[in-house]
Amino acid sequence: MTIRDYLNTFFYYRKIAAAVFLAIVTIGVIVALAVPMPYRAQATLLVLFAGYYDQSNNTNGSAGLQPAAGQLDSVEAQILSSPELHRDVIISKLGPNASEREINAQLANFEHRLHIEQNDLANTITLNYSDPDPKVAADALSRLLDKYFRRRATIFTSGRVDFLTGQLDDVKVQLDRANADLLTFQKKHGIVDVDDQIARAVQLESQLVQHKLENDTKLAQDRGELKSTQASSKGVNATIPIYTDDSEAAHALDTMQLSLMQLETRRADFAARYLPGSPFVTQLDQQVADMRANIARQKKEMTTATRLGHNDYYDVVQGKLSTLNASIAGETALQHALEEQITDARARLKNLSDISSQMRQMLASRDILADNFKERSRQVELAKIQQGQVSQVNSTNVRVIQTPFPPSERSVPGSLIVSAAVAAGLLISALVVLVLASMRETFLSPEQAERSLLLPVLAAPLAQTGPRRSGAGVLTPAVSRPVHLTYGRMIAAINASTDSRAKLVMALSFGKNDGLQDVIRGLAAELESRSDKPVLVLDMASAPEAAPLYGLPDAGGLLRWPGYAAARTAGANDAPAKDASAEAPANPHDLVYERVDGHNIVVARPRNGMFPASWHQTRELFDALRAAHDYIVLHAPPASQSFAGVENAALADATILAVRAESTRKPIALTLRTQVQDAGGRLIGLALTHRRAYIPDFIYRFF
Repeated sequence: MTIRDYLNTFFYYRKIAAAVFLAIVTIGVIVALAVPMPYRAQATLLVLFAGYYDQSNNTNGSAGLQPAAGQLDSVEAQILSSPELHRDVIISKLGPNASEREINAQLANFEHRLHIEQNDLANTITLNYSDPDPKVAADALSRLLDKYFRRRATIFTSGRVDFLTGQLDDVKVQLDRANADLLTFQKKHGIVDVDDQIARAVQLESQLVQHKLENDTKLAQDRGELKSTQASSKGVNATIPIYTDDSEAAHALDTMQLSLMQLETRRADFAARYLPGSPFVTQLDQQVADMRANIARQKKEMTTATRLGHNDYYDVVQGKLSTLNASIAGETALQHALEEQITDARARLKNLSDISSQMRQMLASRDILADNFKERSRQVELAKIQQGQVSQVNSTNVRVIQTPFPPSERSVPGSLIVSAAVAAGLLISALVVLVLASMRETFLSPEQAERSLLLPVLAAPLAQTGPRRSGAGVLTPAVSRPVHLTYGRMIAAINASTDSRAKLVMALSFGKNDGLQDVIRGLAAELESRSDKPVLVLDMASAPEAAPLYGLPDAGGLLRWPGYAAARTAGANDAPAKDASAEAPANPHDLVYERVDGHNIVVARPRNGMFPASWHQTRELFDALRAAHDYIVLHAPPASQSFAGVENAALADATILAVRAESTRKPIALTLRTQVQDAGGRLIGLALTHRRAYIPDFIYRFF
């Protein structure tokens, strides 16, 4: 941050700051002229350590205990600030027939005008009373002092000993009652030593909890063992097979098999001697089939003899299960008993805790009453000593060292109010500028934009306001042709962005009113002297159904750029108008080429107003344009309306963001910068448009 940044901010908000300053100064002047400043009467009291305050009981003449610094002043100041004392002053002024409403109104006015100050080191009290009439101010202090001396004498001497003695008796009765209540409470609840009884109850509860935890552990162990034993003995039966015998069935089956073999042998013998259909062969076939059926039936009906015996392991398992069930039943019963005992012990412990709390409260109350009794006894003794001193000392210890008199000068001069208004105006104006500057998110200078966006500002031409009259007598916007240095840095950054012969520059802004068109015109006007080929401005931002951004060509087919007529290249005025499309490259994308009058600049835009949507088609278009032009400036549509500029930023050699001073907000610019970088675009810097000079020339020349 430099001094120029602070001055930019100040002069940017100069109208608001000046309005705030003038308003506050005007209010101060009006107050100084319209409101009369009051007169202030003054009186001073000196407080001595004597009379009522000298309450030492020493008889040997030695000095007593001295009060702390300011202690006596504080006591007297409290009496002087008493509302009852002020009420007595008002009643003495208005008379006894005044209404309560009048008294309250005058009392509020009196307390508002009265000011009491105490000097603890000098033991003095200063009374100030302000009023437009100096005599009224002095009379008010005189009445206050008169009532003050009367009231303080009454406070220190009237019935103090009897009052304190009565309070002492009341406290003694309360203390005796508290001791009796405490003894009755202890007898009722059987309390001897409550702390020892609570400790024993806590120990008993801890032992019961420990026993319960041990029993719960044993119960969980037995239940787990029971579950495991039941699972492992689930398939154990009371009887088990001893042996099995199927020899008789096997012997009969073997005999039948032997008979079958004999029949098959005989059948083969008869089949060899007789025909297959002879009775002998047929009869043997029937016997063989019957034998096979008998064998199959015998196999199905074959029985096995099994002998069963008693299982000893079954008895062992059943005995173990019975033992575990009995243990679990006992442990469960013990668990319930311990839970009941723990509940009783905790109830007893809670009861003892409640009793202990009540006893502590009763003991605390008793102790407070005992301390109060001691304090009251001391106060009674001191009051008796004070009463004896008052009977011997007949003079007060407060002296009036400055009597009130009518003042001759006002308390606050008008010049002081005006000076305070000027100082307050300067301070508040600075605070207003500081608050407004902290809330502002727009940019005023290139330095602020560079610090916020971390990008260099390549061009920041000063905006010129006010119309100018053209050669035809028509008022046109005052746009002067930028000087060489305005876009020199931007052109250097463009040339350094790539080593290729043709440079393609993407110019992008967030809004349509950010001044991007003026930047492109100025950049193109500066580029035309750096190339023999026409500088191409590719209009991607014109809407299909709206008028082109760069206007319609005149009768000669040329575009007019207001404000840039003086930037004609050498020989451009004398050269005949050429058809821009004649020097254009191959036109597969149906572009309309229009030449700018007096410049070696060509503006191209889609004939149907629609730019190629395909990224591949856009690349082909850019490659075709590179072949015919050294510099191609792309006027991208605003990012708030279309994402085409951000999307195609990666195809350009360099991307320039146009940021409008006092308009484009920092979050929007940061978001647009991030989007371009995420899309692969190469950002080389910013163009700050519509920038104004805030610092006056007679100040700026020092920078």
